[in-house]
Amino acid sequence: MIEFFKDPFFWAMISMFGFVGATSMFSKHKYTNNIIFVSLSLLFVTVGRIILVLPFCPQPRFDIGEIHLFLGGLLLVIGFGIVLIPTFIVKWWSPPKEDMKLRTTGIYGLIRHPIYFFEVVWFLALSIIFRSTYGLALSPIWWLVFLIHTLSEEAELERVLGDEYLQYKKKVRGRMFPGLPF
Repeated sequence: MIEFFKDPFFWAMISMFGFVGATSMFSKHKYTNNIIFVSLSLLFVTVGRIILVLPFCPQPRFDIGEIHLFLGGLLLVIGFGIVLIPTFIVKWWSPPKEDMKLRTTGIYGLIRHPIYFFEVVWFLALSIIFRSTYGLALSPIWWLVFLIHTLSEEAELERVLGDEYLQYKKKVRGRMFPGLPF
């Protein structure tokens, strides 16, 4: 019975539930302001993706020598360097509000969603560190899911901020990666 907790695809499914919950926060439904709902969504998104790459989840592991620790560590350092300031200056856990201030300088002058950039990069980094074949295979899917999430968030930002956000989008083309509109 407990064996399904070792299944990486179980944890991937848990993460997907979290993504659905996080994306639904832009729906204006009353549960989206519930701190328990928001917390559980964020917990599911994060914990599922961490556990599915860990060694106790049986899966094929790739071998590229000890360089995997360096590469994964480097990605984590880059990711943390980019996300550190935005994590503390924006309310990333809540939908856009009328009185919010649009950030356009610093990392926000290069990419519109540095926190989602980090979400993609840290999972890729952990997949490399733990040599998780499934993690590497799922990395493009997580990126796609975060891309879909940004589309929902940007629609709400356009509704709330109007022309200010439209002008910002023209100036800063990169959603999660500099210069790339996807």
